[in-house]
Amino acid sequence: MRRVICLYLACILSSVLFAQKNILVVPFDAKMYNNQESQKICEYSGVSYEKSIEKIRTDLDMHIYSALKDSLNVASLLRSYTTDASTDMEIVHGNATYFFSDNNAEENIVKPSKKSSLQNQNIIAGEIMSVESDTRNKILNVKLHDPQLFSDLIQSYQAQYVVYLTQFELLGDFSNPYTVADNSYQRTIRVHYVVYNSLGKYVNGGIASTSFSGKVNDLDQICDQYLPRVAKEIARKIK
Repeated sequence: MRRVICLYLACILSSVLFAQKNILVVPFDAKMYNNQESQKICEYSGVSYEKSIEKIRTDLDMHIYSALKDSLNVASLLRSYTTDASTDMEIVHGNATYFFSDNNAEENIVKPSKKSSLQNQNIIAGEIMSVESDTRNKILNVKLHDPQLFSDLIQSYQAQYVVYLTQFELLGDFSNPYTVADNSYQRTIRVHYVVYNSLGKYVNGGIASTSFSGKVNDLDQICDQYLPRVAKEIARKIK
């Protein structure tokens, strides 16, 4: 009985300490949106390309908040309706440089990387054109040019950790012409994210993903049914 009580108290203490952590979510930049299936989805759903990006970004942010809110204090540069938050998001995205790295990379969000390939990355339709031949197992990481900017974010939002969504991808598997012909091929949502602590040190990162049928073109269904899966995967890695 004594051991059970001790374990119970330890769990309560752990939960209290964990709940005190403040997380700031930085949504992905619109230019880092890579959707190979946007034409079909936009036409079926009756929305413009720009509106589809806005909905996916807003809904993903909402689902991440829902997945984390029970154990962490969550702020977002998108969910906050203040002018400052909207301006902060634009400033952060404008200061960002994206690059591929390993998950165990010892990076600092405001210090120059040892990699020479960080400079002048080419971004086409939300996809980084890298000099590396194989980036399938790489995480899309981020650097901020202005060191003071990160410090200001930490102070303004009282954040212990920053979760930065660096890229959203919706890709189709077009390898089989038969499944492409009848739209039974698979689509995959991939969201790159990185986590930095309040000192700007890299904590972890990854690619959260889920797949669904190429026959699904309803944007509301995609956001309601599949984005929560991605959000929960991200939440599991950072809780």
